Amino acid sequence: MKTHVTGSPVLGELRHAFTAVFFGNPLFSPQEQLLANLRIHGCKNAQQLVHWLTNSPTALANRQRANPMHKPASLAGHVV
Repeated sequence: MKTHVTGSPVLGELRHAFTAVFFGNPLFSPQEQLLANLRIHGCKNAQQLVHWLTNSPTALANRQRANPMHKPASLAGHVV
């Protein structure tokens, strides 16, 4: 795995996995997705990224419960 972009293969894989949670997710506005991207790529702590990634399913479920009328858009054809 290349390390020139992320500085670390582990950080790169964690960032990629966590970014996939946000981008294209209809529960988040484009502004929230951009802010998440900034925070994900600014984080240099693998343990923090693991913590965020581990807690993201709970946070997503809470967001979905808070807005039960929201119907997620189809992600067919979406490329991450």
